[in-house]
Amino acid sequence: MASLIAKKKASKLYYYLVESGRVEGKPRIIHQTYLGSAEKVAALVQDRAAPLPLSATFRDLGLPGALWLAARQTGVFDLLQSNWPAPRSGPSTAHYLLLAAIHRICEPGPKTEVADWYEGTVLPSLWHFPGDRFTSQAFWDCFDQIRLEATDSASLERDDLDRAQLRLLALWKDKQMVSRRLLSYDSTNFYTFVASTNGRNTLAQRGHNKQGRHNLRQVGLSYVLDGVYGLSLCHHVYPGNLPDTEEFSISMPRLLRFLDRNRIPRDTVTLVFDKGSAALYNTLVLDQSEVGWISALPWNQAPPEFRAIPLEQLKSLSSEQPGVQAASATLLVHGKERLCVLKYSAPFMSEQIHSLSTSLAKTTQALRRLSVELAQPHCTLKEVHIRNKITRWLSSAQFLDELVRYELNHEGGRWRLQFDVDSSAFNRLMTQRLGRTILMTNRLNWTEEQVIEGYSGQQQVEKVFRGLKDGDWLGWGPMYHWTDSKIRVHAFYCMLGISLLSYLHAQARRACPQITVEQMKAELEGIYQFALLYPPQGEKGPYRTATVDSKQTLTQKMLSEALGLATLMPKRVGKTKSHPCRLRARSRLSCISCRSR
Repeated sequence: MASLIAKKKASKLYYYLVESGRVEGKPRIIHQTYLGSAEKVAALVQDRAAPLPLSATFRDLGLPGALWLAARQTGVFDLLQSNWPAPRSGPSTAHYLLLAAIHRICEPGPKTEVADWYEGTVLPSLWHFPGDRFTSQAFWDCFDQIRLEATDSASLERDDLDRAQLRLLALWKDKQMVSRRLLSYDSTNFYTFVASTNGRNTLAQRGHNKQGRHNLRQVGLSYVLDGVYGLSLCHHVYPGNLPDTEEFSISMPRLLRFLDRNRIPRDTVTLVFDKGSAALYNTLVLDQSEVGWISALPWNQAPPEFRAIPLEQLKSLSSEQPGVQAASATLLVHGKERLCVLKYSAPFMSEQIHSLSTSLAKTTQALRRLSVELAQPHCTLKEVHIRNKITRWLSSAQFLDELVRYELNHEGGRWRLQFDVDSSAFNRLMTQRLGRTILMTNRLNWTEEQVIEGYSGQQQVEKVFRGLKDGDWLGWGPMYHWTDSKIRVHAFYCMLGISLLSYLHAQARRACPQITVEQMKAELEGIYQFALLYPPQGEKGPYRTATVDSKQTLTQKMLSEALGLATLMPKRVGKTKSHPCRLRARSRLSCISCRSR
């Protein structure tokens, strides 16, 4: 028989559950279980009497919630609200643009999927709009109301998107998130699925696609990022068949108008761009603009004696630039004196050697197979076809055409191929070319380290390119049958998302200094909010709900505190009259009452 007994220890009672029986005819305690103090016994009884939940639903909290907080804390959402008049009821243009940007970061896809994804996030509890207000047609109807005009000097205020970009730059400046010292510029293109017969847009054109999809129409995008925080300050969408050097002459006056409108002195800005835009007429335009700039100089445009400076004569830089050596000289480039810096990077050289050796191995194997094929009696390849193959292989990677030497002779009615690797050319590459980059700037009073450190801001742009095209940051995604206006709106909210994500990263690095954007996204995507639905206390009472958070790792806790997610994660208990199956959130557990039917 089981019974409850109390034992007094140090003037305090502790309870045990005991089972008694007779041992050799005498009553004895056969088994006992320690229960604890009276308070612990009461807690055990209360937990045993607690009701089981009918259903459990979860909502994505971490990443969409953090992006929404970033939009509110920075004032981006309020700025978008003021840029377009709010409707009498329902979501505003700011809601649609911001939701499109958040969706592209969290779960890129077409607008037909936005409503379902939105309902599975924490946003409905914050915005108080049902998911059916964000249908695909609702997005297009909203975007059709955005006024767009040609981007000339007089239309910045008449074009809604340009005016929004202008005001966003002012916002980042007021938040002291714009480094006046360093701005990074670059351009790229994105292939689209716009049909060839679609004449509704002029931006999607065929050209040299940087992703290798030359058979598709593409759209060009140039933009300027802050070299420190990575915020998008200015961008421009242009036809895909326009070369990068010509686009620079359009983007540069546009950037100057943005700087002047926001009263950012030109002489305080240093623009960083790669050698693809370093044409003669572009540097002349930069000289007239009074803007400082740093650019990589094409290798063949630098004096040979400066390019071939021995490694022993290069100066090692500080510990902030490990493995980097440099030398500088004032040279005449593009008709003016420029400060040129020869940068040698040991890590960069090792990467080049690895890539070159891999390409060299593949090419020599292909040449060997071709030589064996030519020796076969049934081979009918003609000389033009053979040479085209070899040229294509040698042009597949940089420096291959300098290293591989081949001879093609016709003997006895057959073609004979012999090839070799030029060891002297390889030694020359090792000592005079690999690991070296030439930079030039109009900042004649800067040191080598200042120029190299400034040019490293270009890495921000390269990270954004990779994040956009690989989808690790934000999925630009291929575009289908869109008009020019839809393409421009798409570019606007994508770059808006890049700014919000970069701002989040800057805040997250305060708690986790070494965290990357990809790691930050992965950690935030693992933060959920669970809603538990309990049965009513009486027969006619309402259903009861409780909200709890998912278990978090140490990194997730640090990010939640740094980004302010705790304000979106209250542990609350409430009442609802809705049946559990009417909760329109994604559910991991089905409703028990409906399942029993």
